[in-house]
Amino acid sequence: MINDVLEQLAEDYFRHLGYFTQHNVKYRPNRRGPAYNVHSDVDIVAVHPKKKSIDRVIVVSCKSWHGGLHIMRELKRLKENYRRTRQTFRELAMPVWSRALKNKIKEITGQKRFVFYIICVSYDHGYKKMWEENKIFKRNLSGCKIKLLDFKTMIEGVKEEASGITPAHSELTRLLQFINHSGGNINYNQVSPSTRLRSSKKLKK
Repeated sequence: MINDVLEQLAEDYFRHLGYFTQHNVKYRPNRRGPAYNVHSDVDIVAVHPKKKSIDRVIVVSCKSWHGGLHIMRELKRLKENYRRTRQTFRELAMPVWSRALKNKIKEITGQKRFVFYIICVSYDHGYKKMWEENKIFKRNLSGCKIKLLDFKTMIEGVKEEASGITPAHSELTRLLQFINHSGGNINYNQVSPSTRLRSSKKLKK
């Protein structure tokens, strides 16, 4: 079982959509040198048995930062070649790791084209397209789609499962079932993720 809450929810979300999942898939470039001695990993690889297009295979990297993904800040750091940021998003930002990931996914799924998700607690939806259409990302993961997905969207996606009586896959969704069957409900207020992210920036200043 996955220990990280965001990863648990992501796995439940894609299983609810009909995918079979494998988590913590390790990979690394076929090169020598200290930079390639340690494997990287993606949190989830999901395969849908009935789909035949690019979305048959889903690859997920979860970023469980409480403050969410600050798209413009991270893109700026990548442009300025911050080493730590490039390492954090190596699948997208470092061609040698992008190729290694595509080779690994081809090896285990038979398909080199896939949808790559960065899953986070929240992000500024106003800048979503700038991330998903980033030229560097699209060049490095050529032939693939790049998507963002947040916690709220996944919670909404598994609500139907939480209303059922069949025991859920993870402890997290099982907890949602208990809340639902005890008469409770999970509702979000009207403050958008974009507003929360801007507020957190002001607090840091």
